[in-house]
Amino acid sequence: MNFKPLYAWIVLFPLLVGACGGSKDNPELPPPGPQPENPQPGSNPWDANRGKKVQPSGAGWTSTVIDEGIVYYAFEGTESVSNAPQRIFVTDVDLSKSQYEFKLEYYSGRSTASNVFATKNAIAVINGGYERGSIVIWKDGQKYSTMPDNTISDTGVPNWKSEAAVYMDNKRDVRIEFSGKGMSITQQRNFYMNSKEKTILSSAPMLIDDYEPVGESFCTLHPRQSSSSEDPYTHQNTNTHPRTALAKTEFNHLLMIVVDGRRSNVSRGMSAKELTGFLVKNFNPQYAINLDGGGSSTMCVKGQGDPETHVVNYPTDSDQVKGVPDHTGERSVPTFFYVIKK
Repeated sequence: MNFKPLYAWIVLFPLLVGACGGSKDNPELPPPGPQPENPQPGSNPWDANRGKKVQPSGAGWTSTVIDEGIVYYAFEGTESVSNAPQRIFVTDVDLSKSQYEFKLEYYSGRSTASNVFATKNAIAVINGGYERGSIVIWKDGQKYSTMPDNTISDTGVPNWKSEAAVYMDNKRDVRIEFSGKGMSITQQRNFYMNSKEKTILSSAPMLIDDYEPVGESFCTLHPRQSSSSEDPYTHQNTNTHPRTALAKTEFNHLLMIVVDGRRSNVSRGMSAKELTGFLVKNFNPQYAINLDGGGSSTMCVKGQGDPETHVVNYPTDSDQVKGVPDHTGERSVPTFFYVIKK
């Protein structure tokens, strides 16, 4: 295959974007560079993780039983994968317990995690997806967005934020799938448009796909192409940020994850590669997906954190208001995942 035309297009694209002012109507890039072939089962080291139950333990970890089948984990200290100080919060929900339901909520006018926690009488809440123009948001058959923009806002960066998705029935069926692997933007959009699913939230990067730590190679497949903070390489590799993620184990446990960041001496934050390695080591999920992070990263857990809002992490926007980290500073966003007791 002759790769010269593809290479030339990749080199010229940032120049064309600058000349055109970053319009959302810019032509999209081709799919990310050559995708690895699907390996045969048992041919890779990550296959050894099948069937293994892993729970975090050791220095820096605490665990609290919130309810039958729901455990809240918190870590503070130097984390071994990133080799940096981190604050990490994980809510583990056993979906085999029929008394719980896991739901997606969408707000056209935006909301906060603590408001969702209070109004839905939730046990735990995390923020959900990126900006509406970049992702798929379907809830109970209502289609609020199907990645309408070819670029990320007005940056001119081609939309990379829907390579994977969470599918659910707003009860206890939750799947995380690498739906848009290797597809162009148009192919991804067509794939989701033709889906028969009722509830979808897309995101990126996919972190773990049937035990394969694909999040570790995301930036290899998306080399730097612009100086924008929305460039996928910069967004997921060279900048360490607060992170929000969702993962699922082989044993039907759902993990809601928030990593604090942007505080170098307390919690530096993580890259996508580091978050992938952290999840593999401490929880061994079969599937995991990165959600919207940065100032949006927020988790509420019943009876934990702030006594009024139940925010357990330290949202970074609080620094801009008070100059010191606390549980305030939540950012209003459109989508949330939450757990309730029926």
